[in-house]
Formats: sequence, C-alpha cells, structure tokens
Amino acid sequence: MKISRAPEKRRGNNKTLVYFSLFATLAVAAILIIYFTTGFDLRSAKGDQSGLKDLALITDQLATTPTPPPTATPEPTPELKLLASDPVSLPRVIPEVKFGEVLSEGLVSVELPGNVTAESWYTFQVNTATRDITLFFALYGDSANTITRTVKIEGYAQRGSLNQAEVTIFYPEGTERRVVFDGEQGIITLAQQFQQPDGPSMFSPELRVAMVNQKMVLTDDSENISVQLQLDLTGLSDSEYLVFKRSAPDIVNAALSEIQDIVKQIEDKRAQ
Repeated sequence: MKISRAPEKRRGNNKTLVYFSLFATLAVAAILIIYFTTGFDLRSAKGDQSGLKDLALITDQLATTPTPPPTATPEPTPELKLLASDPVSLPRVIPEVKFGEVLSEGLVSVELPGNVTAESWYTFQVNTATRDITLFFALYGDSANTITRTVKIEGYAQRGSLNQAEVTIFYPEGTERRVVFDGEQGIITLAQQFQQPDGPSMFSPELRVAMVNQKMVLTDDSENISVQLQLDLTGLSDSEYLVFKRSAPDIVNAALSEIQDIVKQIEDKRAQ
C-alpha cells in the first residue's frame, strides 16, 4: 500500500498564512503602541484643563485683590497740647486769701516813698452777705517769688479815707510781724511770735515751769506804751510772743495817708 505525501503547493500556502498573521499581529501592536503613546501625550496637553484653570483663576484673584492700605498714624487732635520748646519761667507767688467773691485782681507797679518802684498783686473781694469790701495787696521784693509785705483793708470804700489797715511784714527766717493801724483810736498794735527750737530740755520739769514768764505787762510812765510778753527761758514752749501797743494818733494818720497813696495807684492802674 502506498502512502502519498501532500502536495507542495498546499505547504506553501500555509507559510504565507503564518507570515501574514505575524505581520498583522506586529501591525496591530505598533498601532496600539502609537495610539497609547500619542493619545496620552495629547490628553496630557489638550485634555481636561479644569485643574489648571482653577489654579490660574486663584492666581489672578490673588494678583487683582487690592492690598489693604497701611494703617495711618493718627494726627494729634486739636485738644492735644504739646510741650513748649522754650523754657517756662517760674510762676509768681500769689497769696492765697479768701474774703468773699472776687471783684478784681491783678498785678501793677507802684511808686513807694524814696523813688522806689515795686510790683504789687492786689485783689478786691466782697462779702456777699454783708456787702463789705476787703482790699488786699502784696508788695514784692527783688525776686518775683518773694513777698516782703502785705496790706489788708477791711470795709474799703473806693476813694474814701482809710480808717484802719493791717500790715504784715515777712522776715527771711520765717517769722511774721503784724502791725495794725487803728485810725479811730489812734493806736498802733504790733504782734509777733518767735518759734522755739526743738530738742530735749537741759532743765528739770520743775525748774522749766518756774522759768516760763507768761503775759508779763510792761508800761511807761505816760502809759502810752504797753508791752505784753511771754518768754520761755528753757525754749520748750511752742513759741514766744510780744504784743506792743502805742497811742500815737498823728503817727497812725500819717501811716494811713501813705498807705492810701499806694491804694490810689492801684485804683488808677487796676483792670476795670
């Protein structure tokens, strides 16, 4: 029995089919590779841009949002008073006196006997209950902060004659002397206190009491002059004092007349 072989023509067709299948497979693979590679790049370049658009929008908003203006430094208000650059002089000493409602007060220059000029601070005050007017003025020394004398006139009547005046004289060590000129009685009264130094006593209490002389009264033969003294020889009392009285109508009237000359200058120069 003979075994016949397949014809050669059929065998050749099979190889062609195999080559064609292999070529088709390679072509499909190439197309897929090109598609995925190119398509991914296109989608990356031209695909969904929403995220990029949002980022650009935020950037534009940040660029266009106005920056808040810097806080301005507040300017001084009109009520704010700045310190003056120039030195300020010390204030003049003004006596603290209260007799009633102030009618007028101020500073004037007055001429004193002996062609001496002095500054004077004055005040006219009225008692609203009794309608009595008190004139008070002070005389300054070489310093604008030093008062040497003050004058107090109660029951003052403008341009009227003075019947009384109380003059206070100030001493550098701090003591004061008060002199009252009484025109109705023609009497000069002087009162002065002397402060005693502090410190322990060198004497026993019994001896200290014996050495205190209280209200000693001395008079002259005419009895026109009298002096009342209180002396403490131990120096432990608060103060010592003397009260001097003299009956001298002519001297009293002369003193009141010269005081009235100063008052007239104040009346002429004071603020109306």
